[in-house]
This record gives sequence, C-alpha cells and structure tokens, in this order.
Amino acid sequence: MIHDQGLLSLLEGLAEQLQIPVGYVDLATEELPGRGGLCVLRGERRIIIERTLDTRAKTRLLAAGLAQFDLEGVYLLPAVRQALEEAKGFDHPDAS
Repeated sequence: MIHDQGLLSLLEGLAEQLQIPVGYVDLATEELPGRGGLCVLRGERRIIIERTLDTRAKTRLLAAGLAQFDLEGVYLLPAVRQALEEAKGFDHPDAS
C-alpha cells in the first residue's frame, strides 16, 4: 500500500513526465480562499496547489488536475490509476 506522501511523489512524477509544472504556493486569503487546481498561466497549463494543505489534500488536488489529461498510452502504477479514477468523481476535491 502506498501512503499519501508516496502517492503525491508518484503523481508529481507523472506531472513531470507530462511536462505539466506543479507549484505549491500561498493561495488562500480572506478574499480568495483558494485551494488550487489546474489552470492556464501565460498560455501554459500548470497545476497550482495551496502549500499549507495537508498531504492528502495536495494529493487529491494534483490527481484531480492530472485526471483531466489524456493518459491513454501512459503507463500508470495501479495506485496512481486508482487515485486518478477517484479524482474524476470529485467536482471539488475535499481535504477531509
């Protein structure tokens, strides 16, 4: 069984393989309580995630972002594939 930190590392590796930058930044403010996700910044697709979230929440957000890409033909470990499939069911991944 792969723990949250290990799964997060595997998802980060997949993002790197797909050439999708992942950034962990301070997003949440009182005016904009953001958690992150897939976005387009200066014409480049990237995944930005609130850095103060716990590992499980980061993993869910990263999986949700990656699940939006065509991964047919990309080898995925079973744990990664499962995380991506589960993420497709989340409209807004929850940290709990």
